[in-house]
Amino acid sequence: MSGPWRLGLGDDADERPQSLVRCRGPVAGTGPAGGPAPGGGSAGGSAPGGAALGGGSADGDVSELAWAVPAGRGELVVELRPWFLLRTTGLPVSLLDGLGHPGLRRLSARLLAAERRLAAERSRFERLAAPMRGDVLRLTPDRQARARHCVTSVRTGMPLNGAELELLDTLGLAEWSRRWQSAVVAAGAARAAARSAYAAARLVTRRKVAEAYDDESVRHAAFLADPAFYQAIVRHPLARRPGDGTARRSRLLAATAHRQLRRSTMGGGAGGPVLYARFEPGGGPALLVGEPGPERVVVAAGGWLTRRIGDAGRVEELRGRYAGAPWPERARHFEAARLEALDRGGRAGPEGRPHPHGRAGQGALRHEVFREERSSPYSERVTIGGAALAGVRAALTAALPLWHLATLLAGEPAHLRALTTALDRLASETLARTERLRPAGRTERSGGPVHAHPDVIRLTLPDVARATAELWDLAPDHPAPTLPGPDLMAVGTDLATATWLLCGVRDDCRPLYQGLHAAPVTLTGALPEPWPAHPATGHTRPPEIDLGAHTPRILIGDLIYQRSRWRVHLPQERGADAFDRWLAIHRLCREHHLPRHVFVHHPTDPTPFYVDFCDPAAVEDLARHDPAEVLITELLPAPGRLWWRVDGREQCAQLRLGCVVRRAPR
Repeated sequence: MSGPWRLGLGDDADERPQSLVRCRGPVAGTGPAGGPAPGGGSAGGSAPGGAALGGGSADGDVSELAWAVPAGRGELVVELRPWFLLRTTGLPVSLLDGLGHPGLRRLSARLLAAERRLAAERSRFERLAAPMRGDVLRLTPDRQARARHCVTSVRTGMPLNGAELELLDTLGLAEWSRRWQSAVVAAGAARAAARSAYAAARLVTRRKVAEAYDDESVRHAAFLADPAFYQAIVRHPLARRPGDGTARRSRLLAATAHRQLRRSTMGGGAGGPVLYARFEPGGGPALLVGEPGPERVVVAAGGWLTRRIGDAGRVEELRGRYAGAPWPERARHFEAARLEALDRGGRAGPEGRPHPHGRAGQGALRHEVFREERSSPYSERVTIGGAALAGVRAALTAALPLWHLATLLAGEPAHLRALTTALDRLASETLARTERLRPAGRTERSGGPVHAHPDVIRLTLPDVARATAELWDLAPDHPAPTLPGPDLMAVGTDLATATWLLCGVRDDCRPLYQGLHAAPVTLTGALPEPWPAHPATGHTRPPEIDLGAHTPRILIGDLIYQRSRWRVHLPQERGADAFDRWLAIHRLCREHHLPRHVFVHHPTDPTPFYVDFCDPAAVEDLARHDPAEVLITELLPAPGRLWWRVDGREQCAQLRLGCVVRRAPR
């Protein structure tokens, strides 16, 4: 999940009506139903507008939100904004329960093992038969033909008949022939069991996906992500019974529904409701969640609708109808507004009808008709403090100096390459030391050979500081601050003890506090003017560590700086059917020792997508991509290790933070 939740409408601020950009927080000193705000103090947590930078609650310890970190020969001062965006998908990961089939994966692993056994016996036959070439040539013509047929049977993995067994017995290969027959029978039985289980699993997965869309929250999320797809599943209900869904339209729609469900639940989609939370200095609980309040929805007319209608009064009337309608009636008003806009300008061209399967590029996008943001019932009612805040500080202490150094070096590509080279060298040396210390003969739980790399490379902050010390001297000395927006996720069910994971760093945190739902604290007057990113590079990411085909998980201190990753070539051959494609992908999994849950970055996809290798529909989606080198990253945190569960069900959640980083006075 490298930053799978986009802010959404905040990135399109140039079209935002200024009247909608406003503080929507509760009255100071009150929480839900007029009670105390969560965590004590005022609900806003700091003075509005021009509040002092880094300020927390009125009675909190502000020093917890501003601290110095080592940076070369000097220090950086990091000021953490008290308010942040808690980005959740809004849908529980339990919606994917039943889509994966671990039993099918075990049967597939048994089949692949049987195939390897068959290949080993084939190689053994070739070694044993090579010295017998002269003896075979002295046989009678009919026995030579029998020998050739025997070779063909071995190459194609077929069982030997009685005549072939008799011939091999006379050549002294009776023991091998018994081993071959046993291997062929075992492979055939394993293939039959795996193929049968695969067919049953596909039916179950299709039914589970259809049942998931019975939930109105899922259908609403589908509408917000892609109205054309939503209209398609309304007109053509998803197949769920055996024998249904055999037509191409139904199969494509089911595949799109499965893909959309994965994106909406695990990240990579349009994102969930807006939820602002704040850090609570001065100790206290790691997580405090207040009582939920009402959901708030803000709607603005999109630029496409405004241009096509051309009448501001009519546009506002259409917007009001849409905004005032409850779900799912709102979808009907959306479609009516879209069709009216098409009628105003004529329906010629690709805009006339949405694609029946919700494919991109067909018709107006949702935000071009109406731009909508929903606030979470828990927005401004969540605080994080105590041990969790200390963990966030430690994570930023490890990550922000490297990001800041990369930003300063971005104007000189050679210097930026030197930074990544220094980090790669440090990781390689640490990996080599770890391998030397690892006990010999250790094996994986699966019984196979150990992967050539350990699972984790642990770097210390002093090691990173020494590796990058000389590069700080090459960095230009710019007094203006930077405004990074780090994205963090917690790995663990308890924020007090969770390990923090760096998902990415945006080069400007200000859009976090903009959008149709304005942040509780407006920062435009409080944030200093940042140092601009170099125009040749634009967005600057934290420097990546790349060790080739496989890079283990990278820890810097206690921060998971980078997920484990693999560079893998998808199979060139498509396979005769879906089961063959399933096996081809699982051969890759075994070859590269891939975990069950991953994100795949394909060069033709703008965003990475989630794959569960026990899910036949997810594997088929991956196998149908064009053959190319893909980047596969481990899913972290995985289901079962998620902390945001306000309704008792786990959801993916990411902290999108705002910071100010400047050089400390020398």
